[in-house]
Amino acid sequence: MVRVRADPITSALAHPTRRSLYIALAQHDEMSTVQLQKEVSVERYNLYHHLKKLAALNLVENHRDAGRARWWRKTAHVELPELLSADTAPSQKSSTQVQVGDLDALPSTLSEAVLSGGEIHIIQLEGSRDQVGAKQMLEILAKEHGIELNLPWNFIPVNIALIAKQK
Repeated sequence: MVRVRADPITSALAHPTRRSLYIALAQHDEMSTVQLQKEVSVERYNLYHHLKKLAALNLVENHRDAGRARWWRKTAHVELPELLSADTAPSQKSSTQVQVGDLDALPSTLSEAVLSGGEIHIIQLEGSRDQVGAKQMLEILAKEHGIELNLPWNFIPVNIALIAKQK
């Protein structure tokens, strides 16, 4: 098995629970531990584990204690597409075949591929392992084929489009 070396912030935010915590804190000025626990539906022990990891990377901080309540806030901004619409509910992994009638929603190069007899399958990636693995696969393929692929450090693929030639 190959050990993956990645940016620690990317690795931390690739985990769905930590990502959900960061998104929740990005959408509020501050949140208590109890509010965060309700928001992400995780046990208190696991919640503290993930908050400590985010705090160690200076992404969030426990900025005040009021009695027994700890209050958390975001301290560093990381660009995430989910900050506009956070949806932490897991969905089923699937591959969807795109029909010719759906071409208006596709970029022209994909449309042309389907019109010329090709097939397109969209693979929805769920979970941090799928997403981090897909990013690494893209980087390896680009390197092997001499393609310069400058993905930002916080690039996390959600779907992959596969285009096949018709036999």
